[in-house]
Amino acid sequence: MFAIVRDNEVKKIIQAHTEFEFEGKQYTAKWTSRWTQEEKDAFGIKDVIHGSKEDDRFYWVSPNPVTLVDGVPTIVYTCIPRAIEDREEVDENGNPIFVKVLDSSANDGKGLMIDSTQQLITPGLKTTFTQQVKNSCNSLLQPTDWMIVRKHERNIDIPAEVVTYRAAVIAECDRLEAAIAATTNIEELKVVISGQNWPKL
Repeated sequence: MFAIVRDNEVKKIIQAHTEFEFEGKQYTAKWTSRWTQEEKDAFGIKDVIHGSKEDDRFYWVSPNPVTLVDGVPTIVYTCIPRAIEDREEVDENGNPIFVKVLDSSANDGKGLMIDSTQQLITPGLKTTFTQQVKNSCNSLLQPTDWMIVRKHERNIDIPAEVVTYRAAVIAECDRLEAAIAATTNIEELKVVISGQNWPKL
C-alpha cells in the first residue's frame, strides 16, 4: 500500500500494480515498476507503514485511516482492552437481556424466538482463556486416554512415564486455571498466558 503525500497531507491511497487517478489525470498500473524511486519521491508516493498495535487476543484492535506520523504515512491502530470478567448483558434501560430460545408451538406452529429464563452473559477473557487451557489439557491427554481405558477394562499397567506425564499435564492445567482466576487486569493475564509450560511426553 502506498500514499500520495502533498503539502504534508495524505492525499490518496494507492495500491501497487494498480492504475489510479490523481488531480484529473490517469496513471497506468506500470507506475510501480517503471517509475524510478526519484520519480516516486518527486510525485509524493511513499510506502504506508503499520504503527504498533496490541495483541488482539487481549484488545479490540481496529485500524484508523492512514495519517502522517513524523512525515511517514502510517496506519495507526486503536486498541481497546477486552473485558477480563464475564458481563451480564442489559438493555439501554438496565433491564436484563435473556438468551433467546425457539418456541416451536408459537406463531401458529411456525415457531418464534422468545426469552428464556437465562440471562445473556458475554464471556470475559478469564473465561475464554480458562476454556482454552482446558482444551489444551484435553488435547495433550487424549493420545494416552486409551491406556486409562485399557487399565480399567483389562488391568494392563500404564507405563510409569505416561503416568508422570499425565499428572504433569493436569498439574499445569490446574496451575494455569488458578493463575488466570487470580488475575485482576490484562497485563497480569498476559503474563500468565505467555508463561504456559506444558510438559512433553
